Amino acid sequence: MLMKKIFNRVSRMCYDHGLGLLVIRVATGLVFFIHGYDKLQAIDGTIRLMQLLGLGGAGTAYFIAWLEVVGGIALMLGIAARLFSVLFGIEMTVAAFSIGNTYGFHGYEMPLLLAAISFGLVLAGSGKFSIFKMECTYCGGMLCRGASGECSIR
Repeated sequence: MLMKKIFNRVSRMCYDHGLGLLVIRVATGLVFFIHGYDKLQAIDGTIRLMQLLGLGGAGTAYFIAWLEVVGGIALMLGIAARLFSVLFGIEMTVAAFSIGNTYGFHGYEMPLLLAAISFGLVLAGSGKFSIFKMECTYCGGMLCRGASGECSIR
């Protein structure tokens, strides 16, 4: 009985959706930022990889690298998190089925995990700990003016 009370009290203290989303956003954004930075540092190799996979060339390589750098920072800060999460989810799905064939399941697992997290953030939103939250607190609509009491659903 005592253990149940202690467990419930501790679990209630740790129950915070906004804080959970912050941890997920920061960790995921950091992964994307580091990978994008690495792509920019070795841009010639990134261009060759894109050409080898048939995904374009220099334009695609630069777009993906800068998307990961800028989007990673934005995701960590909570700036347009849903927008960047959609782009990351699409990017990682393409990566999984482009590169994954080469390495078997180990080629699929990381991109699919990042795609799942990204699409999950699209559904969950950026949370209360974000600099520029695009979703309405009440209805979840993008750019709804719910904070000012003018939610389109209410």
